[in-house]
Amino acid sequence: MIGTDGSSMPRWLSRMNLIQKLIVFIVFLIVIPILLAYWIVSVKVADITEEQMGETLFQLVKTNHLTLDRDILSVDGTTEKLMFTPETQLMFETTVLSEYDRLQKYLVLDKLLAGYSKNDINFSVYIPEILNDYPFAPPSDVKPNGVFFACDTSAFSWFQDARNARGTGIIRIMNQTGNNPQGIKTAAYIRSMNNDMDGRKPSGVIVMTGLDSLLRKDLESLKIPKDGQIVLLNKAGEVLANTAGLDIGSVFRLPPPVFRAPDGVTIDRGAEGAWLYAIHRSVDSDTKLLFKIPVSSIIGEHEAVRQLVNYLMIVYFCALLIASIYFFRHILSPLSKLSRLSRSFEPGRPLSSDLKAKRGDEIGQLNNAFIEMTQRLNQTIHDKYELELRHKEAELTILHSQINPHLLYNTLESIFWRTTIEGNAESAEMIRDLSMLMRIGLSRGKTLIPIAEELDHIEAYIRLQLKRNNYSFSVQWEIDEEAKIFLIPKVVLQPLVENAIIHGIRKMDSEGKLWISIKHEEQGVTVMVEDNGYRPADIVKLNEIVDGTRTGEGFGIRNVNKRIKLHFGESYGLLYERRREGGTKVTMNLPALREERSDR
Repeated sequence: MIGTDGSSMPRWLSRMNLIQKLIVFIVFLIVIPILLAYWIVSVKVADITEEQMGETLFQLVKTNHLTLDRDILSVDGTTEKLMFTPETQLMFETTVLSEYDRLQKYLVLDKLLAGYSKNDINFSVYIPEILNDYPFAPPSDVKPNGVFFACDTSAFSWFQDARNARGTGIIRIMNQTGNNPQGIKTAAYIRSMNNDMDGRKPSGVIVMTGLDSLLRKDLESLKIPKDGQIVLLNKAGEVLANTAGLDIGSVFRLPPPVFRAPDGVTIDRGAEGAWLYAIHRSVDSDTKLLFKIPVSSIIGEHEAVRQLVNYLMIVYFCALLIASIYFFRHILSPLSKLSRLSRSFEPGRPLSSDLKAKRGDEIGQLNNAFIEMTQRLNQTIHDKYELELRHKEAELTILHSQINPHLLYNTLESIFWRTTIEGNAESAEMIRDLSMLMRIGLSRGKTLIPIAEELDHIEAYIRLQLKRNNYSFSVQWEIDEEAKIFLIPKVVLQPLVENAIIHGIRKMDSEGKLWISIKHEEQGVTVMVEDNGYRPADIVKLNEIVDGTRTGEGFGIRNVNKRIKLHFGESYGLLYERRREGGTKVTMNLPALREERSDR
């Protein structure tokens, strides 16, 4: 998409301001890529570490399981050797012997078995079929090894299992021989004995208990991570040997994913944490060796490095945040403030000098240059405004000078005829009124005078009109005293009164009436001149003359309206209306301005 500035830019990005664009840039081009790269590297390294460590552990499990199988094979060889020794085979001799000879034969084999037994490993021979021939032999709960005849074959499944194995050694869980009131279990290697003298005769079972102790020694030599477990299980899942302090014969329960998994490495991430299982099964011994190790111990160093990286990332993002805040505060924020200032700036409205920046870099120079530019622009506007005022004053002076000569001419003509017809008394009075008109018309060069002075001017003018033309109309005055102090352009009432007399009441004699009212209101000063002229005036035409849309006539009232607007603005001026009782009314709206006094 092509942006509004002609560059290739998404539309949503082109509508953002500079700060929003910078935030988008930081988030999408810095923060997200770094977090994504960190996550990918961290997870990948952890997976590689777990895979390599799992493969190593599996090879270790496999190797050690072979070692355990060799130990079991060695035990099998020992039991086979004991099974075929003369001492053992003589136990199956059918010759009738004296009790003393049976005792001697028993003691020989018992001594032989005791010689093979050591520490927790004990060898025993069970021959329940000849129990009656050896009543003096102690039971298995008295001594840990030896020749035992008392054996309830129905209660001990291992005995029948050994018989069914037909000379093949098996590993089973059984109670330890000797004094064992707690019923402590042990792993035993069991195999049935053949009677070489008479295969038809019943045979016994040779048992080596303490197999778990023998196998545990091999397992304890392995070095595994802390909290790890090494367990040897039989086909039923019972513990044969372990390094974790588990009871022999207890069932070691595996999670379903691990239980169903083939030989190899399986990771179970459950509620209790992540555990790595390395499992190897042996067909020879029908056992299963497994390593159970917490994943955290495998990737512990990796976790430490990752933790360090986490801290570094936190420090990095804190530094990035501080840098962003500094950038926003010292670069983007001043630029944004300058942008808002430029949009809100109105030519002619002065700006405070406090807005100038005290920093000396490019941002400060740009800000100060803009403030100075607005000051120069405001000065130019002020100079232009003063020039326009001077031009307006000059225009007002010209307009005013066009009125005074005409008035002076008519007044002098009236004085001339009065002096000729009536004599000196009234002529002197008229000359006095004329001098007042001239004095107010000059007004010491001022264009705005108090309303009180303008009233003196219009009173003198009305007296001159009454004496000049022998008019007999009456005048009613309604003047607010507080309104007399406000300013009004000089000689603006005379054209209005003159227009009312000439075009309204001059031919009505005593029936003609003229109302002049000046009121001070909230919005300013309202001046009204009304007459009861008998001839209806064209109000639309009069307002068009006032507005300047109709030219060529009404020079006096048009100039009055123009002077008012030049002095006070377009919201002020004249408005003609028809009186409800008949006649015409003109309203002049002025602001309530007072004369400024200066002490010199």
